[in-house]
Amino acid sequence: MTALTLQTAALRMNRKPAPKYENESDKSSARPSVHAAQRGSSRIARITSADVICGRDKLSHTHVGNKRFRQIIEMNRVSYQNATSRNEKTRITCQVIDAIRSSNGRFLKLDERTGEWSDAGDICAREKVSHALRYAKDPNRPRIKKPRKVIKHAPSAEENAHFDAAFKEQQKLFQELLQKGQETSGGKNEDSEDEHSS
Repeated sequence: MTALTLQTAALRMNRKPAPKYENESDKSSARPSVHAAQRGSSRIARITSADVICGRDKLSHTHVGNKRFRQIIEMNRVSYQNATSRNEKTRITCQVIDAIRSSNGRFLKLDERTGEWSDAGDICAREKVSHALRYAKDPNRPRIKKPRKVIKHAPSAEENAHFDAAFKEQQKLFQELLQKGQETSGGKNEDSEDEHSS
């Protein structure tokens, strides 16, 4: 099979193709031990405080393992963002994954259909870690609030004329409705007074 056919087959199976390396020495430095064994999507009986929950909901934000994960990301943020080569960034990503896994942590995802937790696997873990490292912001940076621009609309003469005409039309309709209401209620009152007098 050609390389293109293998990549196409991998994409069809919802897997990313393996990265290409210029020489064999790059493979060993870019892929540490965390990638040696692919994690399966086995069911998880219990979530521990060392686990990292993949998701963007309140549970994943407040979970103890995710708080620890964010601390590890912050410790590696500068070196990742200053890294110049892809291999160096991959090495840092794998170090973060190794730090989580060495403390018996797992990257977990929730199956929406069954409601059960499972190991997200190394591909998902790499994506989560590299995304977190890429978009991590310096917590000590000054937060500058941009003043909100409030643009007040000044109506033109033509808009004022349209508004005045519409307002006068509404007033006219309102007056007509009031008169009709008074006429019908006045007629009913006269009828009820006639019934009471007889």
